[in-house]
Amino acid sequence: MAGAQTGSGKTAAFCFPIINGVLKNGVEWSPARAGDRAVCPTALILSPTRELAGQIHEEAKKFGYQSGVKIVVGYGGAPISQQLRMLERGCDILVATPGRLVDMIERSRVSLRDVKYLALEEADRMLDMAFEPRIRRIVEQMDMPRSGARQTLLFSATFPDEIQRLAADFLLNYIFLAVGRVGSSTGLITQRVGSILVNGDWRFELGISSF
Repeated sequence: MAGAQTGSGKTAAFCFPIINGVLKNGVEWSPARAGDRAVCPTALILSPTRELAGQIHEEAKKFGYQSGVKIVVGYGGAPISQQLRMLERGCDILVATPGRLVDMIERSRVSLRDVKYLALEEADRMLDMAFEPRIRRIVEQMDMPRSGARQTLLFSATFPDEIQRLAADFLLNYIFLAVGRVGSSTGLITQRVGSILVNGDWRFELGISSF
């Protein structure tokens, strides 16, 4: 369980070890078992929003460039058919929002039985009142290996005490690591707000960079 400031590199902190673990276990070139429609990813990264899932997917693809690791994203608000087609090509790491993941599992297109690495990004939001029942269903009531048979990584910029206690249900002999002043953003981030004129209309843009 790790708490780190916004912009401090949490995505890299869980993506690099997961990609390394997948490579050690061997990448999946086809669905895990012959005659089975469901793909069986080695790693599952859960995100509360489609925007964050998309960002994690893009970063993970950069980190896994030319490694052979297949990384697929699934989130609501977009046609599921295209995401299912990507799954059919093989999936080692699945980045997903909880709702879309449950949909894929109920369609028998994804199985969690081979998951060795489970990561929750923005775990404080994932375990609040809105998401907790669905997360418990995914982790405890489906075919995911138990906590002792998988590695579980929970990352967030904030970790209130009650969320830490709740998160402990998903972990075994866990450690808590805090980087920087949890709950704040790192001073290495620069935010820039500007405006541009496009076709007679003013548009505002926010740029964020870290060094």
